Amino acid sequence: MNTRTTLVASALLAAGLLSGAAHAALQGRDLDGNLSTFEAYYDTVLNATWLANANQGAGSSYDDGANSSDGRMTWASAYAWADTLSLTDGINVYDNWRLPGTKPVNGIGFNFNSASDGSTDVGYNISASGTTYAGSTASELAYMFYVNLGNPGFYTPAGAVSGCYVSPADTCLDNVGPFSNLQAFLYWSNDAEGYVSDAWNFGMNDGGQGADPKHNQFHAWAVSPGDVGAVPEAQTAALMLAGLGLIGWRARRRA
Repeated sequence: MNTRTTLVASALLAAGLLSGAAHAALQGRDLDGNLSTFEAYYDTVLNATWLANANQGAGSSYDDGANSSDGRMTWASAYAWADTLSLTDGINVYDNWRLPGTKPVNGIGFNFNSASDGSTDVGYNISASGTTYAGSTASELAYMFYVNLGNPGFYTPAGAVSGCYVSPADTCLDNVGPFSNLQAFLYWSNDAEGYVSDAWNFGMNDGGQGADPKHNQFHAWAVSPGDVGAVPEAQTAALMLAGLGLIGWRARRRA
């Protein structure tokens, strides 16, 4: 690695754009007035800002888990938690939050058949590289899991068992990126389209998308539409290096 590339990489690390593997689409954002820490990450592709703490609802009044501190909620509680969430840096108030969205991967209508090649809305590898809808942003959680974080699914696109899920303690969530408390379990989607008593969700443990009864207790991850929060100074400097072409690069971990 030459000197110029090393300097650029150092700037990107300081900006929160790299964390082990590269996360070129994720840019750190400050939400509490302390520019030395990131409370959220802006996804330049999804045009949405994700909380840095992927289980921030744990211990809140909406936490329905058995011990009221694990962050697991019914769909109604998760929806309400995100909808009422409000953060401030002392000047600005950030209160436009929701759960991640799930839309038809084909852009037309939901396909409820199960597949491992990402061609339907139920199953594995939705948006993953090498699939029919590679890079699709229809499922924001699938895009995060497969594209931003580069994790493998329980099944390969060809339908073979990948071997990434060994046990509940050793799952397909090999890479959590710059996020904290990302749970190897199911996360609720903001959408229940196509269902009445069920709602969409995504498994961060195995990369599978499906739907389950709304009374089940899964995790919640808050997302805000658009770019919110302050851009730390180090990141501003790193973004100025975009002309070198390195910010468009994403290294993805291969299981």
